[in-house]
Amino acid sequence: MGLLENLRYRSEQLYRLRCFFRERNFVEVQTPVLSADTVVDQHVEPIAVTDSSFPPTQHGGQTYYLRTSPEFAMKRLLSAGMEAIYEIGTVFRQGDRGQFHNVEFTMLEWYRVGDNYQAGMNLLAELIRFIDIDKTLPEVVYCSFGDIFQQYTGVNPHRVTAVECREVAVRQHIPYPDSLTETTEIEDWIDLLFSELVQPNLQSVIVYDFPATQSQLAQTRIITDTLGTVAVSERYELFLNGIEIANGYHELLDATELRQRFRKNLRQRLAAKRRELPIESRLLTAMELGLPASCGTALGVDRLLMVLLHANSIDDVLPFPIETC
Repeated sequence: MGLLENLRYRSEQLYRLRCFFRERNFVEVQTPVLSADTVVDQHVEPIAVTDSSFPPTQHGGQTYYLRTSPEFAMKRLLSAGMEAIYEIGTVFRQGDRGQFHNVEFTMLEWYRVGDNYQAGMNLLAELIRFIDIDKTLPEVVYCSFGDIFQQYTGVNPHRVTAVECREVAVRQHIPYPDSLTETTEIEDWIDLLFSELVQPNLQSVIVYDFPATQSQLAQTRIITDTLGTVAVSERYELFLNGIEIANGYHELLDATELRQRFRKNLRQRLAAKRRELPIESRLLTAMELGLPASCGTALGVDRLLMVLLHANSIDDVLPFPIETC
């Protein structure tokens, strides 16, 4: 199909997404695109907006950020008493441009109070069955990160060392940057091997129980394997045709733990000579007052449309890629 036909299809699927959540009694919300708060992530770079007309933020100064996700604001709504919410809206990430990336893109994000880890994954799989009206996708299957990683790399991601990861990369002829060394954080090595050796094989898979080092804003728990106990992150990701489509968490409720994770991420950012970002946020304040147990998922709408339309580039499903804005 041509671009105009793709845009009509996009409109139909956005309507179906809203029908899916409306049928399940979710409330559609609209949260700020511009905020004084932003996620402190080692790899996600927000776009800063500075204007002397802005009111000073709680962090001092007058810098605001285009949101990289509506997560912070949506969780504040959960803390205020909302129970099942979703948003379809524009988000921004500086420097993201390529076959699967545009600086400005559309994200669908939802949260439901009371959902546990399994319920969060099941709702995601249910959404994919609902939206795949032409039944072109295989049935979604579930696989643990440990099992799928070991299947394609031969090493246990929960116990592997940086040295062992480098050996796998060399053996599999995977190029890696000089910044990856034997003392590099293990999650960077795991990311490399996963993206090169595992992800291309994931056709319709929800991967769950990520290494605890990749918890982000998810809870962690202890599991038992053949070598004893190990901590894992209650985080899941959906992959379709080898493309990451969605990322979900059994949401972290402990503000103190989240603040510590942000501090670690900030140290990593500064070591990589990235911009300093504010650790304190209104989300942390809301969590200290009480964030109800919930599961949440963020889904890249443009990538999902790419898969459903068999498109080669994100540009094929966007009315105006960044170069034409």
